Amino acid sequence: MSDPKPAGRRAAVARRRRVDILVALALVLPAVVAVALGAIGDEPTPHAGVRPPTTAELTSATVVCPGGAGPASAARVGRTPGAAGGELAVLAASPDGPEAVAATPVMVAAGATAVVPDSAGPIVLDGQGVAAPGIAAGRDDALALPECRPPAYDEWLVGLGATARYATTLELVNPDDGEAVVDVALVDEEGPAEEPALRGIQVPAHGVQRIDLATVAPRRGTTAAHVTVTRGRVTVTARNTRDQLGRGRATMDFLPTQAAPDTENLILGLDGTRNTTLVVANPGDDEVRAELRLVTADATFTPTGAPEVSVPPRALREVDLRPLLTGENAAGVLGVLVESADPLVASARLVHRKDLALLAPAIAVEEPTAAVLPQGEKTLLLGHATRNGVVQVTSYAADGSVLREDQVEVAPDRAAPLALPPEAVLVAVEPRNTRVAGVVTLPVKGDQPGLATLRLRPAETHARIPAVAPE
Repeated sequence: MSDPKPAGRRAAVARRRRVDILVALALVLPAVVAVALGAIGDEPTPHAGVRPPTTAELTSATVVCPGGAGPASAARVGRTPGAAGGELAVLAASPDGPEAVAATPVMVAAGATAVVPDSAGPIVLDGQGVAAPGIAAGRDDALALPECRPPAYDEWLVGLGATARYATTLELVNPDDGEAVVDVALVDEEGPAEEPALRGIQVPAHGVQRIDLATVAPRRGTTAAHVTVTRGRVTVTARNTRDQLGRGRATMDFLPTQAAPDTENLILGLDGTRNTTLVVANPGDDEVRAELRLVTADATFTPTGAPEVSVPPRALREVDLRPLLTGENAAGVLGVLVESADPLVASARLVHRKDLALLAPAIAVEEPTAAVLPQGEKTLLLGHATRNGVVQVTSYAADGSVLREDQVEVAPDRAAPLALPPEAVLVAVEPRNTRVAGVVTLPVKGDQPGLATLRLRPAETHARIPAVAPE
């Protein structure tokens, strides 16, 4: 018979070996998994991190035309180059808010324009589907042209007045079904100017709220305003009036807004006017020094005797440009450039043949756009090019026919003027190889001479869609 003990020992040894292997695996496997997971974590994924927004063609768009300069004012609607066109809904906004009545829709085809009936007051243009991209609108007033544009949420108005001689009325238009709320924060030469009445301004649905600063926030000096919309959507317009109180005619103009502070504020449209005041405001917490340069068709230069403008934090300064716009310095001057290390906001106030004209920095345009204009003498000023390039300018008559096509050569550090056909009511501007900024000046002669201006604005053709992804 065989002895059973050795078999038992072999079984015990085998069991111990199996146990040792299990222990080893229990120790090694977690480390292997951790290393593998670490390697996987280091692999780049197409959905991780910050991604830029994508763009898609607009399917819904709103454009607000503020009330015109007089009871006979009419709004005209056109299209930017390449837009298909279509029917636009029209709403006549009013202080009654929801009681406002929808007006007759207007059909605006590609390359054509249409006059909106009964449009002297503020109106809202609404486009859906193929009718949304590329809405361009304007008014036919002679001496004062408000900007028809989409609602905005954060803007600056520089050069407001609140006295009997120089007064500003803010017009706030709400294009939507719900109430909107707006805050207006003022700054003057001393710093922030607290006005509780300008906080939490309520604008009714489809309504208009008008704020007379001379009544609500009277003050002797010029101010700048930071306008923020805290609820809903609003388009703000500043109607400024200059009245010499019996010593001359009272004139009015619309002060354009500035979307954000900038280190380069190019104001085009001086048109040889000597009686010009520059207004500069500093929204930052540190003092900012700015250099003034004049712009002509040949060059941008610092004139002899140009002052260095120092603007305290959260304050405003006015600069009389008359000493710079006399003699040799004034020859061919089309604009003024305000350069600074830190962002500023600015505007220019002109008195052209006793008529008030207000200018704000020109807006950079990179894609095709269009401007709707009244008939009459007019000149397009193009500047702020980043490199040498060509701008295609097409002028259209009221019936949509092409009056003229021009190619304008642009270059950095200079402005390019182009006289437009007097019959043109729609001007399409297509930059090539460079961005550009532009202003149309419209001098008026006769018994009531003066000057009107209108900036080019980027066309609203596409929406930016934010990218949403896990971190």
